[in-house]
Amino acid sequence: MKTLRASTAAVLLLAVLVGCSASPGPEDESRGAAPLKSYAPADRVAMPELSGESVDGDRVSLKGLRGKVVVVNAWASWCGPCRAEAPGLSRVHEELYDKGLRVMGVNADTSVGAARAFEKETRLAYPSLHDPRGRQLLRLPKGLVNLAAYPFTIVVDPEGRIAAARIGAIGEAELKRVVRPLLPSS
Repeated sequence: MKTLRASTAAVLLLAVLVGCSASPGPEDESRGAAPLKSYAPADRVAMPELSGESVDGDRVSLKGLRGKVVVVNAWASWCGPCRAEAPGLSRVHEELYDKGLRVMGVNADTSVGAARAFEKETRLAYPSLHDPRGRQLLRLPKGLVNLAAYPFTIVVDPEGRIAAARIGAIGEAELKRVVRPLLPSS
């Protein structure tokens, strides 16, 4: 247990020291961010369950979204690229909601007040799991993303498998290109 606490503390300290991913804002998708990793259906692994209390105090569960395409976005209020990409994520969530897409945030702030202020300022249209100790994110497959580099985004297919991952901000156009083929045909 002490090892887990020490590891979690180290990840959070590194995240604070690094600030967040050095990627540019979502309006410039071609420079700085790590390339999007996409996985063929045969190579996809199960996304672990992420669940707990949301920033707003409600219950949030990835398992409850099975059958939908889910965009999981890790963010923190102190992260500039997180602030830049949040409005676009909300627009994609709202635009493709009726087609079967859901966005679920995972917030790393130690202060739930800072997280709530971020959600209000950026007008997030989706719920965010409050994960100040990083316990939920430690469940992710090793090497999928850098847990100390915010933001990062994981796209989960309707079967609950990881279809794509991106370290750094993701823009609306790129996100739509990734999720549309996963949505049920209209």
